[in-house]
Amino acid sequence: MITIDALNIFYREDVISDFFKSCFEDSAPFLHQFLNCADISLPVGSKFTITNRLGLGKSIGTPDMIVVAENSQESHIIIVENKLGAAEGITQTQRYESSEARELIRNSLNLRDTLHFHFIYLTLDTTVAPSSTNFKNVYYEQFLTEGWALNDATLNMLFTDFKEKLNQFYTPLSQPLQTLFSEKILDSTQKKICWQSILFEKFNDSPQYELDWGEVGGSGRNNFLFLVTKPNWKATTSFKDTGLANTFYVHIDTYINLLTSKNDVINEIGIRFETYPYVPHKNINNVEGYTNFIANKAIFSERLFHRIFPLIEGVKRKNNKSLVITIPVNNENLTFSINDYKHKISIIENEIDFILNELKEEGILQKGVI
Repeated sequence: MITIDALNIFYREDVISDFFKSCFEDSAPFLHQFLNCADISLPVGSKFTITNRLGLGKSIGTPDMIVVAENSQESHIIIVENKLGAAEGITQTQRYESSEARELIRNSLNLRDTLHFHFIYLTLDTTVAPSSTNFKNVYYEQFLTEGWALNDATLNMLFTDFKEKLNQFYTPLSQPLQTLFSEKILDSTQKKICWQSILFEKFNDSPQYELDWGEVGGSGRNNFLFLVTKPNWKATTSFKDTGLANTFYVHIDTYINLLTSKNDVINEIGIRFETYPYVPHKNINNVEGYTNFIANKAIFSERLFHRIFPLIEGVKRKNNKSLVITIPVNNENLTFSINDYKHKISIIENEIDFILNELKEEGILQKGVI
């Protein structure tokens, strides 16, 4: 058994952050190689100090690691957000790169005024991206490359074990479909990456779609969500500017249960009619125009149902929050499930296009780019 498993720390972000802080302090080449992964090049002779979990107040939060590189002329600040099992908190990286956060860091660490900020999103999950585009993705699989040099023998042993654990994590993901067919026991992050890779590949020949994915949690559940939409399926302007009576955002989604021991098939497709941008109903149900928005949702749902009903067996009306229709997927096996999912989305796409064009021409919905 390797030490990482014996201590059960692979998903302990605070422990792993502390481990890498020790590695960075032990070996400047190790730290430089890490920064190179994020295309960060620092002046020769820079002196480094590293602070983990520097609290910046409730409105900002606590970045996992701050690396300060100083020379006689300037200081470089590298903010590292470390993600292993957990997803990013709401606008977390945006808060960390804000002007308020930068000023708090400067004052907390007593740094000179000439500062250059860099941002790294270090993550195990190769399917995620930070909400702030200023953060550069660095994936843990990059530690499996050559050249990571450490001086301390104990750190070197731990890093060797850590790489073995990373290899165990990433190897099944190189052939996701075969891995799911094998019914190999996967953890939820591995399972999510496999499904994202498979479904994203399935839509490679369909550039008209906009694809999104993520995790949806809750009491006793943890699902992988895969979302399909198109530019003309959403209003061109925020409802905050045009009003709720004119807003719409249609998308197709499906959920995969990440908590089961089996590698599930796709069972169902959902079609949703939401505000653009999406906000929970509880936040808008007292806002002017909400009644009109719900009426538009009902019109869209009724017309779409009558067009899809003759085409797909098992279609059902829904009237809970944003969900308007569900459609079953052939779940005989994994291949049937994935192929039937893509086939039915192609059918649904044409019907959604037709109904939305109809509603826009009638002036019920805001016209957008078709």
